[in-house]
Amino acid sequence: MKELWQIFVLILTLGAVSCGIYQKTSVVPPLTIPGAEYTKISQCKPCHKEQSEFFENTTHARISAKDMEKEGLGCGICHGPGSLHMENEYEPDLIINPNKNPEICFRCHLDKKAEFRLQYHHPVLEGIVSCADCHNPMGQMHARPWSLTSQLDINEICFKCHPEQRGPFVFEHEAMREGCSICHKVHGSVNDKLLIARDSNLCLRCHFQTQTDPSRFWIGDSDHDNRMPRGSCFSAACHTAVHGSNFDDHLRY
Repeated sequence: MKELWQIFVLILTLGAVSCGIYQKTSVVPPLTIPGAEYTKISQCKPCHKEQSEFFENTTHARISAKDMEKEGLGCGICHGPGSLHMENEYEPDLIINPNKNPEICFRCHLDKKAEFRLQYHHPVLEGIVSCADCHNPMGQMHARPWSLTSQLDINEICFKCHPEQRGPFVFEHEAMREGCSICHKVHGSVNDKLLIARDSNLCLRCHFQTQTDPSRFWIGDSDHDNRMPRGSCFSAACHTAVHGSNFDDHLRY
Protein backbone atom coordinates (compact mmCIF):
# COMPACT_ATOMS: atom_id res chain seq x y z
CA MET A 1 0.00 0.00 0.00
CA LYS A 2 2.86 2.34 0.84
CA GLU A 3 4.46 1.73 -2.57
CA LEU A 4 1.18 2.55 -4.35
CA TRP A 5 0.95 5.80 -2.41
CA GLN A 6 4.52 6.73 -3.37
CA ILE A 7 3.75 6.02 -7.03
CA PHE A 8 0.61 8.18 -6.80
CA VAL A 9 2.58 11.09 -5.30
CA LEU A 10 5.25 10.72 -8.01
CA ILE A 11 2.60 10.88 -10.75
CA LEU A 12 1.09 14.02 -9.24
CA THR A 13 4.52 15.62 -8.93
CA LEU A 14 5.42 14.85 -12.54
CA GLY A 15 2.06 16.18 -13.67
CA ALA A 16 2.53 19.44 -11.77
CA VAL A 17 6.06 19.89 -13.14
CA SER A 18 5.01 19.16 -16.72
CA CYS A 19 2.12 21.62 -16.50
CA GLY A 20 4.43 24.21 -15.05
CA ILE A 21 7.00 24.02 -17.84
CA TYR A 22 4.59 23.42 -20.74
CA GLN A 23 3.92 26.48 -22.86
CA LYS A 24 1.41 26.88 -25.69
CA THR A 25 3.85 29.11 -27.55
CA SER A 26 3.84 28.87 -31.31
CA VAL A 27 7.16 28.17 -33.00
CA VAL A 28 5.71 29.70 -36.18
CA PRO A 29 6.31 33.46 -36.55
CA PRO A 30 3.11 35.48 -36.10
CA LEU A 31 1.35 36.75 -39.20
CA THR A 32 2.10 40.34 -40.10
CA ILE A 33 0.20 43.13 -41.83
CA PRO A 34 2.18 46.34 -42.45
CA GLY A 35 1.32 48.98 -39.86
CA ALA A 36 -1.10 46.75 -37.92
CA GLU A 37 -0.89 45.55 -34.33
CA TYR A 38 -2.47 42.55 -32.65
CA THR A 39 -5.78 43.03 -30.85
CA LYS A 40 -7.48 41.13 -28.04
CA ILE A 41 -10.40 38.77 -28.57
CA SER A 42 -12.63 41.14 -26.62
CA GLN A 43 -12.02 43.83 -29.26
CA CYS A 44 -13.28 41.52 -32.03
CA LYS A 45 -16.43 40.37 -30.21
CA PRO A 46 -18.67 43.43 -30.83
CA CYS A 47 -18.72 42.80 -34.58
CA HIS A 48 -18.05 39.05 -34.65
CA LYS A 49 -20.31 37.74 -31.88
CA GLU A 50 -21.20 34.47 -33.60
CA GLN A 51 -17.59 33.64 -34.48
CA SER A 52 -16.21 34.50 -31.03
CA GLU A 53 -18.90 32.76 -28.96
CA PHE A 54 -16.97 29.49 -28.66
CA PHE A 55 -13.55 30.59 -29.86
CA GLU A 56 -12.05 31.03 -26.41
CA ASN A 57 -12.67 27.33 -25.72
CA THR A 58 -10.51 26.23 -28.65
CA THR A 59 -6.81 25.46 -28.77
CA HIS A 60 -6.39 28.21 -31.37
CA ALA A 61 -7.39 30.85 -28.82
CA ARG A 62 -4.78 29.70 -26.32
CA ILE A 63 -1.78 29.82 -28.64
CA SER A 64 0.66 32.64 -28.06
CA ALA A 65 3.89 33.88 -29.60
CA LYS A 66 7.15 34.80 -27.97
CA ASP A 67 6.83 37.98 -25.90
CA MET A 68 3.02 37.69 -26.18
CA GLU A 69 2.47 34.83 -23.73
CA LYS A 70 0.11 36.82 -21.49
CA GLU A 71 -2.40 38.13 -24.02
CA GLY A 72 -1.97 35.45 -26.69
CA LEU A 73 -2.54 35.93 -30.39
CA GLY A 74 -6.31 35.60 -30.19
CA CYS A 75 -8.10 35.86 -33.53
CA GLY A 76 -4.80 37.00 -35.01
CA ILE A 77 -3.42 33.46 -34.90
CA CYS A 78 -5.18 32.97 -38.27
CA HIS A 79 -6.25 36.46 -39.32
CA GLY A 80 -3.14 38.46 -38.46
CA PRO A 81 -3.00 41.73 -36.48
CA GLY A 82 -6.39 43.44 -36.61
CA SER A 83 -5.88 47.05 -35.49
CA LEU A 84 -6.15 48.50 -39.02
CA HIS A 85 -9.11 46.25 -39.79
CA MET A 86 -10.94 47.75 -36.81
CA GLU A 87 -10.42 51.21 -38.25
CA ASN A 88 -11.57 50.28 -41.76
CA GLU A 89 -13.55 47.02 -41.61
CA TYR A 90 -14.53 47.03 -45.31
CA GLU A 91 -10.97 47.07 -46.65
CA PRO A 92 -10.18 43.39 -47.42
CA ASP A 93 -6.42 43.86 -47.57
CA LEU A 94 -6.27 44.86 -43.90
CA ILE A 95 -7.16 41.40 -42.59
CA ILE A 96 -6.17 37.88 -43.62
CA ASN A 97 -8.86 35.41 -44.71
CA PRO A 98 -7.67 31.78 -44.27
CA ASN A 99 -10.66 30.54 -46.28
CA LYS A 100 -9.01 31.93 -49.39
CA ASN A 101 -5.51 30.74 -48.60
CA PRO A 102 -4.90 27.30 -47.05
CA GLU A 103 -1.23 28.19 -46.55
CA ILE A 104 -2.35 30.02 -43.41
CA CYS A 105 -3.48 26.69 -41.94
CA PHE A 106 -0.44 24.86 -43.27
CA ARG A 107 1.87 27.12 -41.24
CA CYS A 108 1.00 24.96 -38.24
CA HIS A 109 -0.56 21.86 -39.81
CA LEU A 110 2.41 20.74 -41.87
CA ASP A 111 1.34 17.09 -41.83
CA LYS A 112 -1.93 17.96 -43.56
CA LYS A 113 -0.12 19.92 -46.23
CA ALA A 114 1.91 16.81 -46.98
CA GLU A 115 -1.24 14.69 -47.17
CA PHE A 116 -2.82 17.10 -49.65
CA ARG A 117 0.16 16.52 -51.93
CA LEU A 118 -0.49 12.78 -52.14
CA GLN A 119 -1.81 11.33 -55.40
CA TYR A 120 -5.41 11.18 -54.19
CA HIS A 121 -6.58 14.12 -52.08
CA HIS A 122 -9.34 16.58 -51.49
CA PRO A 123 -8.78 19.52 -53.89
CA VAL A 124 -7.72 22.09 -51.29
CA LEU A 125 -4.46 23.06 -53.01
CA GLU A 126 -6.44 23.50 -56.24
CA GLY A 127 -8.71 26.02 -54.52
CA ILE A 128 -11.92 24.03 -55.07
CA VAL A 129 -12.56 23.49 -51.35
CA SER A 130 -11.05 25.06 -48.26
CA CYS A 131 -10.15 23.80 -44.80
CA ALA A 132 -13.11 25.76 -43.39
CA ASP A 133 -15.55 23.74 -45.50
CA CYS A 134 -14.98 20.86 -43.07
CA HIS A 135 -13.50 22.50 -39.96
CA ASN A 136 -14.67 25.47 -37.94
CA PRO A 137 -11.47 27.00 -36.53
CA MET A 138 -13.51 29.39 -34.37
CA GLY A 139 -15.16 26.48 -32.56
CA GLN A 140 -18.83 25.64 -32.19
CA MET A 141 -21.30 23.98 -29.86
CA HIS A 142 -20.58 20.24 -29.54
CA ALA A 143 -17.27 20.54 -31.39
CA ARG A 144 -14.64 17.84 -31.33
CA PRO A 145 -11.59 19.45 -29.71
CA TRP A 146 -9.09 17.63 -31.94
CA SER A 147 -10.71 18.40 -35.32
CA LEU A 148 -13.21 21.24 -34.69
CA THR A 149 -15.96 19.37 -36.51
CA SER A 150 -19.44 18.83 -35.09
CA GLN A 151 -20.25 15.93 -32.77
CA LEU A 152 -23.97 16.10 -33.57
CA ASP A 153 -23.62 13.88 -36.64
CA ILE A 154 -20.31 12.18 -37.26
CA ASN A 155 -20.77 12.15 -41.06
CA GLU A 156 -22.67 15.40 -41.61
CA ILE A 157 -19.61 17.29 -42.84
CA CYS A 158 -19.04 14.71 -45.58
CA PHE A 159 -22.71 14.57 -46.58
CA LYS A 160 -22.61 18.25 -47.52
CA CYS A 161 -20.71 17.28 -50.66
CA HIS A 162 -21.60 13.57 -50.85
CA PRO A 163 -25.39 13.50 -50.23
CA GLU A 164 -25.85 10.28 -52.20
CA GLN A 165 -24.15 8.38 -49.38
CA ARG A 166 -26.43 9.76 -46.67
CA GLY A 167 -29.22 7.18 -46.73
CA PRO A 168 -31.16 6.05 -44.80
CA PHE A 169 -30.77 2.62 -46.36
CA VAL A 170 -32.90 -0.46 -45.79
CA PHE A 171 -29.69 -2.42 -45.32
CA GLU A 172 -27.05 -0.24 -43.70
CA HIS A 173 -23.31 -0.72 -43.55
CA GLU A 174 -22.66 -0.55 -39.82
CA ALA A 175 -19.25 0.99 -40.43
CA MET A 176 -21.04 4.24 -41.32
CA ARG A 177 -21.91 4.59 -37.65
CA GLU A 178 -18.20 4.88 -36.91
CA GLY A 179 -17.80 7.69 -39.42
CA CYS A 180 -16.48 8.02 -42.95
CA SER A 181 -12.92 8.17 -41.66
CA ILE A 182 -13.12 4.49 -40.63
CA CYS A 183 -12.47 3.74 -44.32
CA HIS A 184 -11.30 7.05 -45.82
CA LYS A 185 -8.21 9.13 -45.09
CA VAL A 186 -9.95 12.43 -45.53
CA HIS A 187 -7.07 14.78 -46.38
CA GLY A 188 -5.13 12.61 -48.80
CA SER A 189 -4.12 9.03 -49.46
CA VAL A 190 -1.91 6.90 -51.67
CA ASN A 191 -5.02 4.82 -52.41
CA ASP A 192 -7.84 5.63 -54.81
CA LYS A 193 -11.04 7.05 -53.28
CA LEU A 194 -8.96 8.22 -50.31
CA LEU A 195 -9.08 4.75 -48.80
CA ILE A 196 -6.89 3.96 -45.82
CA ALA A 197 -5.94 0.55 -47.25
CA ARG A 198 -5.86 -1.05 -50.69
CA ASP A 199 -8.40 -3.44 -52.20
CA SER A 200 -9.91 -6.11 -49.96
CA ASN A 201 -7.36 -5.33 -47.24
CA LEU A 202 -9.62 -2.43 -46.32
CA CYS A 203 -12.63 -4.67 -45.69
CA LEU A 204 -10.60 -7.35 -43.96
CA ARG A 205 -9.66 -4.88 -41.24
CA CYS A 206 -13.15 -5.58 -39.84
CA HIS A 207 -14.41 -8.62 -41.75
CA PHE A 208 -11.82 -11.18 -40.76
CA GLN A 209 -12.06 -14.26 -38.63
CA THR A 210 -9.78 -17.04 -37.46
CA GLN A 211 -9.29 -19.60 -40.23
CA THR A 212 -9.39 -23.26 -39.22
CA ASP A 213 -9.29 -24.86 -42.68
CA PRO A 214 -6.21 -24.07 -44.85
CA SER A 215 -8.17 -24.88 -48.02
CA ARG A 216 -10.91 -22.36 -47.26
CA PHE A 217 -11.13 -18.62 -46.58
CA TRP A 218 -14.21 -18.03 -44.51
CA ILE A 219 -15.92 -14.68 -44.06
CA GLY A 220 -19.06 -15.19 -42.07
CA ASP A 221 -20.50 -18.54 -43.14
CA SER A 222 -19.38 -18.18 -46.77
CA ASP A 223 -16.21 -19.51 -48.36
CA HIS A 224 -14.41 -16.66 -50.19
CA ASP A 225 -11.41 -18.68 -51.32
CA ASN A 226 -12.32 -18.43 -55.02
CA ARG A 227 -13.75 -14.93 -54.79
CA MET A 228 -10.88 -12.98 -53.32
CA PRO A 229 -8.60 -13.28 -56.40
CA ARG A 230 -11.28 -11.75 -58.63
CA GLY A 231 -10.80 -8.26 -57.23
CA SER A 232 -11.68 -6.14 -54.24
CA CYS A 233 -14.88 -6.75 -52.30
CA PHE A 234 -16.48 -3.67 -53.82
CA SER A 235 -15.19 -3.86 -57.41
CA ALA A 236 -15.66 -7.56 -58.25
CA ALA A 237 -19.46 -7.23 -58.66
CA CYS A 238 -20.02 -8.47 -55.11
CA HIS A 239 -20.58 -5.76 -52.48
CA THR A 240 -20.96 -2.76 -54.77
CA ALA A 241 -23.18 -0.70 -52.47
CA VAL A 242 -20.61 -0.33 -49.71
CA HIS A 243 -22.31 2.65 -48.05
CA GLY A 244 -25.69 0.90 -47.86
CA SER A 245 -28.30 -0.76 -50.02
CA ASN A 246 -32.07 -0.63 -50.42
CA PHE A 247 -32.23 -3.97 -52.22
CA ASP A 248 -29.83 -6.52 -50.77
CA ASP A 249 -28.61 -7.36 -47.29
CA HIS A 250 -25.19 -8.19 -48.76
CA LEU A 251 -24.81 -4.55 -49.83
CA ARG A 252 -25.47 -4.96 -53.54
CA TYR A 253 -27.31 -2.66 -55.93
